[in-house]
Amino acid sequence: MRSSAVPELTIVEERTVDPAAKATAAAFDPTQRVLAIGHSTGTISLFAAKYPTNSHLPTTNSPITHLWFVPGHAALAALDKHGMLRIFDLDTLRECFSYAVPLAPTCMRGFAGTTWLLVGTENGRVYFVDAVNGRKSDFSLGCLTKPTAPVVAVESHPVEVEKILVAYANGVCVVCDMGKAEVSEREMVVSKHWFEHPEALRPVAQESEPGNFTASGPWLQSAGWSPTGDRFVATFSNGVIAIFNPSAGPAPVVARTIQCADIQQPEQAKAAAQMDRSLLSLGHVRWCTHADHDQSFLVVSSGSSLGHQSKIHILGTQSRESNVKHSRDISVGDSFDTESPLVAISTVPSASPWRNGNDGVGGLVVLIGRKTHVRMLQIRSDLRLEWHDGLPGELKWCMSPAVQQVCADGELSTALCKALEQQCNMLQSLPSSSSACAEVSARISQLYFCISNSDMMSLWCTAGERLYCYDETGLDLAYLSRLVGAEGQVTSASLCGLNGLLALGTDTGETIICVLTSDPWASLAQTHTQFDQLRTTGLEYYAQRANKDHVPEPPNVRALNSHEHMQEKRVPSVPRIRSVSLHEGGFIRRKSKRLSSSFGTLFRRGSSASGHLKAALKDPDEVEAGAQNIRAAVSGDVEAGMARSAQIDSRVWSEQLDRVCAEMSPMVHGLRFDVDEQGRLKGRHAPEPAQSLPESAQSLTESAEAKTDQMPRLCVQPFMLARFACTSVASVVAGQSGLVAILYHNGAIAVVDVTGQSVVLADNINLTPDANVTVDDIFGGGTAEPAYVTAATFATAGDTKQQLLVGTSQGHVFQYTMHDRLQPPKVVARATTGPIAYLAVESTQDGATEHMLVVGTPKSVFVHQGVDAKPAAAYHIADSAHITSMRVVRLADMRCVVAVDSRLRVIVLMLPDLSEAARLDLPDEVHGLGRLPNVCIGDGGQIQILGSTGQMAQMRIAPRGSDVRVQRSYFDPELPLPSQPKRTGITSWLLGLATDPSADIDALLGTHCRDLLSGGGTKPGARLHEPAEPNMDPRMLSNRSRQDSKYEQDTKVSDLSNALSGGEFAETRDMLDKRGQKLDDVTDAVQQLSLQSEGFLKKVRAYNAEQEKKSKRRFNLF
Repeated sequence: MRSSAVPELTIVEERTVDPAAKATAAAFDPTQRVLAIGHSTGTISLFAAKYPTNSHLPTTNSPITHLWFVPGHAALAALDKHGMLRIFDLDTLRECFSYAVPLAPTCMRGFAGTTWLLVGTENGRVYFVDAVNGRKSDFSLGCLTKPTAPVVAVESHPVEVEKILVAYANGVCVVCDMGKAEVSEREMVVSKHWFEHPEALRPVAQESEPGNFTASGPWLQSAGWSPTGDRFVATFSNGVIAIFNPSAGPAPVVARTIQCADIQQPEQAKAAAQMDRSLLSLGHVRWCTHADHDQSFLVVSSGSSLGHQSKIHILGTQSRESNVKHSRDISVGDSFDTESPLVAISTVPSASPWRNGNDGVGGLVVLIGRKTHVRMLQIRSDLRLEWHDGLPGELKWCMSPAVQQVCADGELSTALCKALEQQCNMLQSLPSSSSACAEVSARISQLYFCISNSDMMSLWCTAGERLYCYDETGLDLAYLSRLVGAEGQVTSASLCGLNGLLALGTDTGETIICVLTSDPWASLAQTHTQFDQLRTTGLEYYAQRANKDHVPEPPNVRALNSHEHMQEKRVPSVPRIRSVSLHEGGFIRRKSKRLSSSFGTLFRRGSSASGHLKAALKDPDEVEAGAQNIRAAVSGDVEAGMARSAQIDSRVWSEQLDRVCAEMSPMVHGLRFDVDEQGRLKGRHAPEPAQSLPESAQSLTESAEAKTDQMPRLCVQPFMLARFACTSVASVVAGQSGLVAILYHNGAIAVVDVTGQSVVLADNINLTPDANVTVDDIFGGGTAEPAYVTAATFATAGDTKQQLLVGTSQGHVFQYTMHDRLQPPKVVARATTGPIAYLAVESTQDGATEHMLVVGTPKSVFVHQGVDAKPAAAYHIADSAHITSMRVVRLADMRCVVAVDSRLRVIVLMLPDLSEAARLDLPDEVHGLGRLPNVCIGDGGQIQILGSTGQMAQMRIAPRGSDVRVQRSYFDPELPLPSQPKRTGITSWLLGLATDPSADIDALLGTHCRDLLSGGGTKPGARLHEPAEPNMDPRMLSNRSRQDSKYEQDTKVSDLSNALSGGEFAETRDMLDKRGQKLDDVTDAVQQLSLQSEGFLKKVRAYNAEQEKKSKRRFNLF
């Protein structure tokens, strides 16, 4: 029964990340600072700095291909693979309306200055959809070219927004003027452009059928306007970059490749045909300006084909106005290799969403990889590219999803918190405080290491509900294993939060000891062993195992505290000598799903715990028998059923300990790395030599590097290797006072003091201490039915005595006293309901010197008042489920035990009486992560669940009522929208258009349109600007919104007409109107005459055909 003083608890979901959902589209809003990512599963994720977690927009299962933010409006347009265009409200995060594009869409852009979208299709037509007012215009753009190729790119002019660039896959580019649509559809085509490729760059014709030769391409891949609109650029599949001047004829003013400056010259064209394979095909192209650089530049991607783009090039121009006239005006700059296939590129403007998002660009969002993920590139002031680490944690997780994880044990120290806050630049965006690290520790709720399939270990934390990754704090385990000559796989790990000590145990008996430090060059070991010597001794180490008579382990012992898939790569039973070299080895077990650690790690189905569990739970119906076992454990003898003698002579124990520890201490090796090795350990190669940069850019770069060097950065520094015996490590425990306990499957225990680089404890729970016991006896085995180590923890008794508590498969808990060799181990507790799975020592009250021992088994939890007392409270799971993970946590100033069972239920037990405070079901998303996923419980009640393929779900236990969240809105109407670029001169007046022709364009496209809101849709931002009446039918609201939109449109046109009819331009306006009317009359007359001419021509052809037939009959030709 839950006590009345205990608040009602609930599960609060924080995030769910699925790396299998490939990123397929990206868009960034510089005004609202919102990043949208579309996925192959049809979901859309929104990221904003003001929210700790991302939000998902509801869609179908069709992959998202294009995304676009409508500037100044709470609207996001999403186009999927099957041609469904959906408009979402960024205020309510709901779908407003949708439109099915008649043909397969190929591209989508916004019509600058308006709310209309341009959607290109595979048949060459461009459709217009109003993303805010829910209209689809009947007007579509075919450019009178009767295109037979798909639209590759469509983009409005950055200044004269009535102009549109349409690029087709066959290489034809057309510039249209929407302002002339009312005059004549033929007059809309301002200019057509194409490039006659040299013969050397044309593809060789291939014989598709006998005698039928076809040539593929070269195809136009991408196109776009320059920032000022004076030029536009196009890229082709044969590696050609063509820059066109709309007013200078159809041919390009510049035609070049990345390597050759001018391919219009025959010699250059032949040289360009021999280009590098990575430059054979060009893909994405954007013409941008930089906020801190008075120069425009081109961003071009290249690769061996369109599907294998992996390089991004920067080509600079001579001026910011992008007035390119010759090939020498283009200079080749930086070339960046993403080392993964490139899918898409999206610019990140600093402030302005205008000029098609190409103004003041400071970075690029790129979608790369086979399992496409999101990364960000920073464009420096010297126009060089480098990876940027400012991505949200969810996107970084998808870059390299983890397959193993280990959480920090205990509270974080003040120094560690300060270093973590200083290193993570995004963590500094949290509210600052004068009391520094104590409050920072409260904000960092969870710290853990993750290991990916690529053998890379990374440090993560959860702070303020945000997920952060410390990019500079990494460790390449594959390289480390080759360096020290280790061939084992990591089976267990432990991270101490107080001192940052990290221990990694392997299935071949080796243990790597690391530390989180800001000084990688600090001498942490007293003596160091050369790596050549380590690899040589490694050969002898594995040869001894191969030469020994192999004694197979019992089936219920293999892979204790590890997943069943870890058994697949065990060291084979047949003797063999394995080579140790720099080209072999790896610490990560493939297909593994978890690390075993000293806390919260219980038994998995198929592991050795299954045998113990079956022995303890012989039948699911034996609930009463389990309860009897608990009562027997409370009143029974703690020394019953031991595999060794309970009475141990202290003198014999001391002599054995001194002799064995002195023999094992030289087996603890210190590690030291040079500069190149340090870089490769962090997953980086040696730094490239500095290139010649402009003086201003060089000084800027040096100041940035100096600022970076002043900031202390944490790193995972391996500094010690313990190599005792080639037997599998069951678990490791990193202690607060620099002690690391190594527990082996055969019952052996070794404790290493890292400060003194020595062994302070060596024992085997299956052997009775004797004067003749050697190291080989300790690691060689024990009795016929040995006990196995299943759990361990360090405990501090008083202020000086450090104790090690070890749980066994027979239910015993042994206590070892460190630094006092005269005290032999003793049994302090026993549980008969199964093997010991969890141990923790907690004080009875805050600041009290009395302690209580928490003991967990797969079916029960016990609390001992004192380390060597009998159980004072017990809890037993009544049904057939069993506990898979457990930890003592602090919830709302209450200490309790949080356990997760095999049915994915969370059980909260209050301390010290173990009363059940809550039994909660995990969210439905967790059930999709696997039957028994990897569960990690934090000190503050955080629960992190890791799936088999890297899926991750984070949640926390909190009092009910604290999970109420404010309705999220990703649109703030108070943020000012930057002003649009202003056109210069009086060209627009001479054309009969206003300075801002958006109203005329809206009137043209809205003259004949289809209402997309008739099915019950709403306008984006309706809740912000037009609150809905609660009792009004949605269709009535839709009709009212359409009437209001029509009224606003008529008002704008009327205001524009009034403005044009007055002032000094009235007379000119009247004259132009009369001239336009005369031109319309002439056009109508010409069209009528053309129709009459066509009718007369048909009559003449029919008459001639009849006369020809008569003449043939006359001469008997029929």
